[in-house]
Amino acid sequence: MIARNMEPNNWMTLILVFILVIILIGNLLFPEKFTEFKKIFFSNKYFTSHQKKPSVFNLFSFILYLAHGFTLSLGLFILFKAKAVFEVQYDFIFYLQVFIVLNILIGIKYLFEKIIASIFSMDQVIDNYIFYKITYKNLLAFSFYPVLLILIYTWQPHLNVLILITVLYLALNLLVLLKYYSKHQKLIYKFSFYFILYLCTLEIAPYIILYKAIT
Repeated sequence: MIARNMEPNNWMTLILVFILVIILIGNLLFPEKFTEFKKIFFSNKYFTSHQKKPSVFNLFSFILYLAHGFTLSLGLFILFKAKAVFEVQYDFIFYLQVFIVLNILIGIKYLFEKIIASIFSMDQVIDNYIFYKITYKNLLAFSFYPVLLILIYTWQPHLNVLILITVLYLALNLLVLLKYYSKHQKLIYKFSFYFILYLCTLEIAPYIILYKAIT
């Protein structure tokens, strides 16, 4: 018999509904783009249509990122609460803090990426990479939305299960990056030193920090 989580979660319900509303708005405003976005695991049409100007600063990309940010923050909230990482009250205020800190870190990371691109004259290369990476991260976050529904409303999982889900999510992100690297081997080889430096500081390090926080 499945034990139902009876903790007050009205604010979580509002967040989940808000995420759905954001996604629906994106679908209504940009139906063609949204259809292409949903098929990126099977088709490159979404990327080829943005090949000339792969920018994350447009309304559609912002809508996707906003839904991604709220979804990922909620997942981190559930994980931190189960682990009791911080000695705080795990409520809506703490969720907002997670959301704000997460987006500040993502913003800082993006600025570092742009600075590196400017220093080494790799703007087009980095822009393509950032666009590719963020697009896949958005879709992966949406894919874990049903998992959040289960965790919040039907099942109180053991911490090890949450860690396993987290590892799975990170592994899928890693596979996405490996897919990109395999397609651009010549380009990576050309900038191998800078690529290794970038990979260690801006891609691997954040995951190590998260792993240390939850284990």
